Amino acid sequence: MAIENEELLHQLQRAAILSRRSRRAHVKRRVDEQGGEKRHAEGCGCHHHGHRGGRQAMAFDDPDGAHGYGNHKCHGGSGRHGQNRVLAILMMQDGTSQKDLAYLLGIRPQSLSEALAKLEASELVFRKHNEEDKRVVNVYLTDAGRRRAKKVAEDRKKSAADVFSVLTEEEKEQFAAIMDKIIAKLDDDLSCKSRSKRDEETAGSEGEESAE
Repeated sequence: MAIENEELLHQLQRAAILSRRSRRAHVKRRVDEQGGEKRHAEGCGCHHHGHRGGRQAMAFDDPDGAHGYGNHKCHGGSGRHGQNRVLAILMMQDGTSQKDLAYLLGIRPQSLSEALAKLEASELVFRKHNEEDKRVVNVYLTDAGRRRAKKVAEDRKKSAADVFSVLTEEEKEQFAAIMDKIIAKLDDDLSCKSRSKRDEETAGSEGEESAE
């Protein structure tokens, strides 16, 4: 069966999102293990030296900073590209909750809120509290938003066709299989890190209780 170009593009984006989450989890864990050393360095005005003191340092040492992966406008934040990604997801599943949107996009809730505020101002989406659970906010496309999302989908299809036009059908199948393995590995790594964090929190709580 022929592999769809859009599916290959989706795999690439999925792998990129999981990679950013894995990197964030790794950096956060390293900072926690250092016992706030990074925060101390920032507070006392210390700076990294050399090239890592610039954009590279911010990208790797502070993934949630202004230029961190996943938050910068070019990586799914509140810029036009990030807004188009929101519309693309809503085109597939209108009414997705704001929490799920942030997860699917691999960005912070604050960055998503900024993007949604701009989309609402352009009358492309609207938010509504879930009738069954008022704590949940669902996001819906307006008629104008649906037209814009359709245009985005058409552009995405053309882009995917252009990007993968250099591959034969056999190469596409091989590429898809490789991406599946990479995504599975990233998923597994994130699951392991999540379990490890829960185990540490449980152990810490038990230790506090026994100390009392």
